[in-house]
Amino acid sequence: MPPLAPSKLVESDSTRPRLAGLHHFGISVANLERSILFYCDVLGADVLMADTPEGEDLRRFPGRAAILSLGGQVFDLCEHSSNAGERFDPVRTGLDHFALEAESVDDLRAWASWLDTSGVARSEIRKVAGDLGTMFDFVDPDGIQIEFAHYNVG
Repeated sequence: MPPLAPSKLVESDSTRPRLAGLHHFGISVANLERSILFYCDVLGADVLMADTPEGEDLRRFPGRAAILSLGGQVFDLCEHSSNAGERFDPVRTGLDHFALEAESVDDLRAWASWLDTSGVARSEIRKVAGDLGTMFDFVDPDGIQIEFAHYNVG
């Protein structure tokens, strides 16, 4: 498949507001406590808030949630009341995976070793698109694929 060229849905991007970046993302989980332990104990995330919504917030989000920070990126863990506990399926529309960044290939290898020691199954460390970078992947307790990558850019 040839690379996609930018579309011309708009004439110019000169009036487009500047985007500061990705603010956060949310992950639906089957068991909030189990996921908090995984992301904090295995990956080193910090819990910023863990709560059961009340009042108006409960009507907007029936369930429990936690806000975590990992490497300067904020993300939510969301345990929906109606979650039947099924495993994540990357071939369904929605999240396919997310990636964590290592500062060097040595750091990437150190993370692979840490996951091995922590009992987290992972893929082999491999090259990405020739020599663009190096990566491996693993899954969280709900089966959500997480990549660990170091790209040779910038």
